[in-house]
Amino acid sequence: MYQCPYCGKPAISALRKTILGPGVPVACQTCGKSIKITYPSWLKAAMPGAAVMVVALFFDSNLLIYGLSTVGLALMIALHLLWVPLVKEE
Repeated sequence: MYQCPYCGKPAISALRKTILGPGVPVACQTCGKSIKITYPSWLKAAMPGAAVMVVALFFDSNLLIYGLSTVGLALMIALHLLWVPLVKEE
């Protein structure tokens, strides 16, 4: 569980944070206040994985294309969970 920027208690699960985007605030499970992520931090976390997926387009081997695409997706999810902080909805 990720901590709420308002109350400091568990706010959302890892699965919920994985699908959380910058334009959609979500309510904290503990205090009910709206929290979100910012677009710049979301973009910084998504760019390395997207770059790996773009590189995959330049290969002819299906194994490399699917493998790099899977690595890119896993990288996007991992960086999103590690680097993107929850912030207060203003």
